[in-house]
Amino acid sequence: MNTELAHILYVDDEEFNLTAFRATFRRSFNVHTALSATEGEEILRTQPIEVIITDQRMPEVTGVEFLERARVSRPESIRMVLTGFADLEAIINAINKGEVYRYITKPWDEHELKMVIDSAVETYRLRSENKQLVEHLARYNEELEQTVATRTAELKRKSDDLESSNRSVIEQNHQITKLNAEKAELLALAGEDLQRPLKEILYAASHAIDREKKLSVDDALASFITIRSAGTRIQAVLENLLLLNTIEKSGVAVFPTHLDPAMIVQTVVMGHMPRAKEKGIIISFDRIGGFGMAHSDPAGIQTIVEHLVSNAVKFSPRGSTVSISVEAQDGAATIRVADQGPGFTDSDRANLFTKFATHSAKPTDGELTTGLGLSIVKNYVSALQGTIILEPPTENGAVFVVKLPAMHR
Repeated sequence: MNTELAHILYVDDEEFNLTAFRATFRRSFNVHTALSATEGEEILRTQPIEVIITDQRMPEVTGVEFLERARVSRPESIRMVLTGFADLEAIINAINKGEVYRYITKPWDEHELKMVIDSAVETYRLRSENKQLVEHLARYNEELEQTVATRTAELKRKSDDLESSNRSVIEQNHQITKLNAEKAELLALAGEDLQRPLKEILYAASHAIDREKKLSVDDALASFITIRSAGTRIQAVLENLLLLNTIEKSGVAVFPTHLDPAMIVQTVVMGHMPRAKEKGIIISFDRIGGFGMAHSDPAGIQTIVEHLVSNAVKFSPRGSTVSISVEAQDGAATIRVADQGPGFTDSDRANLFTKFATHSAKPTDGELTTGLGLSIVKNYVSALQGTIILEPPTENGAVFVVKLPAMHR
């Protein structure tokens, strides 16, 4: 509770009235007096006036006019007017224009005026305390809102972090599930595709051992051919698995250089000629546009063509043709491999380059297939910054088109 003496301003153009007021209330209040509105306004600017009392009848500026000005400069102060006349219009103006707390008639009674001033001071201080409480509450609400906003932002960040962690866990679970599925595919591959050539090797070796010295040269040669063929098939599977594992662990190493892509493709084609001849398949090779050089990675091109031609021979029927063409221009290369096999269904196309993909077509002579070749091709094409498409299906066969841009590093 504020116990400091209240500051009271009394404005009157009669010195006697000011002296009497000061003498009467100087022990109860901090009394400030002024002989004119001008003096009163100066005091209002420099002192913490709580209650303003003014005479109504003053020269130049009336009490109501002075209070009206004071309402603008010190709106929180309590305003009262003294009048010695029964002037209803002045009283109404005092209330309406000056927002006067109370009017007092002259001559004033000391005890009555003291009670009125005490009440005005109490009203002023209650209003001040209320204003401070409102301001404090506003600041508190602002701080509370800021605290809530900060806390909400923090909770949102933690929620986002948790959601991100959950997504990461879900993604890791998906990856684990995917790896488990690939592991199962790998085990199935080892159990099925490697088992048969291993059995052939064991059978050929057992046959040769059982016959001992009775084994003819032709029988021995046939056993060795069987072992070599089965071993070659096992080697192909293991090489694909190791190659794909290297790709996934380290990516594809690319070393671009100036090269003749047709020469690389032709070398790969010649390597597949013996197997194609065994199946009665013709492999045609065409260099489109004459001699042309490209700038790319030779090992990458060889790997891509190796798998595409190998698949074309595996899935082509006897007596069919595998057509391969190469066009080099402006450092880029386009390679096209077409066969007359069963082609791919819509379902096949949906997972064409997926590891261990099982497609509807089967090798036409029981050849071993790992389901890894097209996945390896896709990885190499991407590493060489190229594209590979399977052309829209026709009556039969499949046509792969690989486009490799000029690489400069």
